[in-house]
Amino acid sequence: MKKTMMKRQTSGQALIITSLVIAMLLLSTTYYVFEIKRSASREEATTDFTLNMIKQATINTMISALANFTNGGERSSLAIDLSRLSSNIEDHFYKGQCLIQFTPLNASPYRDGTWISWEDNGSGISSADASSTVNFSDSTATYYSEFETILTTRLLLESAYLTNGTEKNVNVTCTLYNENEPALANDIVITYQNETDGPWITVDSSNNPDTVDYGNGTYLLSFNVDMQSFLRVSANVHDMRDILVIANTTSMEV
Repeated sequence: MKKTMMKRQTSGQALIITSLVIAMLLLSTTYYVFEIKRSASREEATTDFTLNMIKQATINTMISALANFTNGGERSSLAIDLSRLSSNIEDHFYKGQCLIQFTPLNASPYRDGTWISWEDNGSGISSADASSTVNFSDSTATYYSEFETILTTRLLLESAYLTNGTEKNVNVTCTLYNENEPALANDIVITYQNETDGPWITVDSSNNPDTVDYGNGTYLLSFNVDMQSFLRVSANVHDMRDILVIANTTSMEV
């Protein structure tokens, strides 16, 4: 009788110990998987943060280069500035190794990563485009990423005038965009030509100018001029990033 009870107790203890071992194995496996996921999440978050910082630095560098070029600088400034950015990041990357290659777009209408179209059809474009490849590596992993950065300041220009005796009351509408989103202007300079091959005249206080800012990237400028048979209008606009864009159009009588 005692032997039977001892056997039952021994079997029961074995079952309990076996259950505890299985439970511990399950907990260990669950914890391991959790740690792996948490570690991967930390690494992914770190990588995303680093990549976002590089993307923002790329945008800032390209804005500076495009502003420089549109205001009379060299076209090559984009490639030079991106090369300098690449060297600075590689030299100061402390979490491992980071290699970056920037390639300014060389496909029509871009040349050396820049495109300027300041035409007589009422539209002006100042743009920069560059692709990037980024390689991160540290003691535990390697990451690779590609991205393209396109910056475009676009101006739409419309003009119409009313005849009032020998004077013309001219209205000019400027609509500005950054990356196809409405953008604010830092300054607008309007010039006009009121005779064939005549000089371009800047609108100033003598023209009694008036400006309405609609707050959404659209501006209405009104002024008076003496003109002959036609009127050409040009708008030189700097956006808030100091990128210059120019558009020209012929004013129509209404």
